[in-house]
Amino acid sequence: MNMYFFNLDRRLRDLVIKVPAIHFEVFVREAFLLFMKDENFNLLPVINYDEFVVGQLQRRRFLEHIILGKYGYGIHLNGNKKVRDVMEPPGLTLEASNTIEEAAMQLQNRTYPHTYDDIIVVEKGRYLGVVSVSLLIEALAQKSLMLAKDANPLTGLPGNWAIKNVIEERISKMEDFDVIYIDINHFKPFNDKYGFAKGDEVIISLGEIIKETVNGKKNTFVGHIGGDDFIVICPPETSLEIAEKIKEEFEKLLPDFHGKDFLTGYYLSKDREGKEKNFPLLSLTFAIVSSTNRKITSYAHLASIASEVKAKAKSMAREAKNSVIFKDRRKDKTTEVSFYERNELFSS
Repeated sequence: MNMYFFNLDRRLRDLVIKVPAIHFEVFVREAFLLFMKDENFNLLPVINYDEFVVGQLQRRRFLEHIILGKYGYGIHLNGNKKVRDVMEPPGLTLEASNTIEEAAMQLQNRTYPHTYDDIIVVEKGRYLGVVSVSLLIEALAQKSLMLAKDANPLTGLPGNWAIKNVIEERISKMEDFDVIYIDINHFKPFNDKYGFAKGDEVIISLGEIIKETVNGKKNTFVGHIGGDDFIVICPPETSLEIAEKIKEEFEKLLPDFHGKDFLTGYYLSKDREGKEKNFPLLSLTFAIVSSTNRKITSYAHLASIASEVKAKAKSMAREAKNSVIFKDRRKDKTTEVSFYERNELFSS
């Protein structure tokens, strides 16, 4: 499997099998013939005149209870009945836009004998196809394997391959999204002062904060670019809320990170020229690029925009000597980086 062409953002529509549905007014004999025609049909969804799913026929149970029956005469007793008279209620039915992870979560609520029934997939309520449990499990295993190969060894978060993959998926689907670039201000002098073990603790803690902040949020992805650089890809309306929450939770840990230096509000370390100077306590820079303002055409295009936005955000953080959240407000035709409206700049 080539990891560079693997789709991380897999939805049920990507796995769907076009099994024919059967109308609820059809005779049971016809349903039996359809099962006999193809032994790969494990489940036939039952639809009404509007193509909405109203029931299902599961192969084993249908043949055992309806066609054979208790004494082997089921076909004679039930053959001329309508499917609506013998069908089961529809099993797990999900929209095609559901992710494979969302589908897997729903499977956990199933009970015997429906545990391994195919998932019925609909598009805006109308029948589309089915997804077998085995195919869903295989897709989840493939994704886990690819992410494990790419994961950052310190935080376990997806790395640059996964980040690029997700961004290109959003672009190809023409979805609106924000990208939050997060990094730690003055991290090198912190490492020099407190040691690499303490630095690793900070990075791991920040990774956990980001994961916990976005946990349960739909259509949101977290990645670890490397070192003290992280990324969140999310719906545009949630980016500022996410950034503010991460900032708030990170600041709660500053007493643990700095020890007695926390009370003084600074620490002594060496700058890049080897000169000792006072540095402010750890803080974060959030640089946010939004596809709602700019028509992002490729991963490289996003990287080009992001480099300017990150530079501006870093400059603001140096001036503020504290955490800064900056969202790019430029339109495609302008060249100057715009500032936040006053209530959208969070620095404290």
